[in-house]
Parts: sequence; C-alpha cells; structure tokens
Amino acid sequence: MRECSKCGATIPEGKTVWLPPRGVEATPRPVCPTCASISLGGGGAKAETEDPNLGGALIFGVGASALSAVLWYAVVVLTNYQLGIAAIAVGWLVAQAVMRGSGGKRGPHLQGLSVAGTVLAMAVSEYLIVHHFTAQALAQRGYANLPLLLPFETMVRLVVEGLKGDPMSLLFWAIALWEAYTLPAARRLPPAAS
Repeated sequence: MRECSKCGATIPEGKTVWLPPRGVEATPRPVCPTCASISLGGGGAKAETEDPNLGGALIFGVGASALSAVLWYAVVVLTNYQLGIAAIAVGWLVAQAVMRGSGGKRGPHLQGLSVAGTVLAMAVSEYLIVHHFTAQALAQRGYANLPLLLPFETMVRLVVEGLKGDPMSLLFWAIALWEAYTLPAARRLPPAAS
C-alpha cells in the first residue's frame, strides 16, 4: 500500500496512478485515482482530448502565429542575433494559444494546428528578416525601396535562401516545432499499479 503524494490518503492495492514527473522532479509521483482525476482537469487524461473547440484553437493559433512572427522578426532585427530562447517562445506561444482556444484541451488535432501555426510564424518571420536585410543592403547601394509584398514564388525563394545562408536557423525552427508539437500532446499516464 502506498500513500497519495497529493492528499496523503492510503491508496488501495492496485489503484495507484503514477503522475509523470514535473519540472525538476526525477520520478513519477504516486497518487490516488481521485487526485489523478483532479490533476488532469477533473476527468482524467481522456477528458483532455475530448471535444476540443477547433475553431477557437484555429483563431487563437493564427493570432499567436502572427504575434510570434513579429516578435521573432523584431528580436533578430534589433539584436542581429537569432536567440534560441525566442524560438522556444514562438513554439510555446502558439501551442499555448491553440490549447487555450480549444478550451484547455490536448491531442493530435491540436498538435497539428500548433505545428502548422509555428511553421507559418517561422516562415513569415524568416521572410521578414531576409526582406529587411536585403532591402537594407539594396538601399546602401542606392537602389529603390524593395516592396514588402513580393510575388509568392519570390517570397518562398527568399525564405529558402535565408535558411541556406544561415543553417543554424533550421535548428531554431526545430526547437520551435518541437515545443509546438509536445506541449499540446495528450498526456498519458502509466497503467495503475500497486
């Protein structure tokens, strides 16, 4: 028999639920079924994935994508550096917005929205960054202003060239995408054991 790490109650044989480690914790925590249900939003891990508000998730996700694209662009242009923490923030912000817009849900559909929103944010910010520095270089050589909106094929080419010119950007994209993918993942608890 074990003691619940949340409420201190004695857990009946075979009813222990192990909550995954959190933060700096290194080991799962034994809890009673009641505390496990409360810890996972009142209905357990399954309830977290049921009936997400996909419309709300999409709206919040698009908004977070736009905001994080502008923030990523601003950080790079102001500092002349791509900071890994900002990439983590992009994935985190989009994932949190998608989950909040869905009604606090999780699951594969929300992971897909979160990843798509993060790709959109990173691509738009990459375009804005490359456009900014290209326009700056052209202006120094006396050329006219480069319009912000270019033909779509040119925009894609600028993003690809930007990534080729700074392969480290791919690492930042990967960090942001990992964050966007893992945060809204459905939580899985190990089976009850004594």
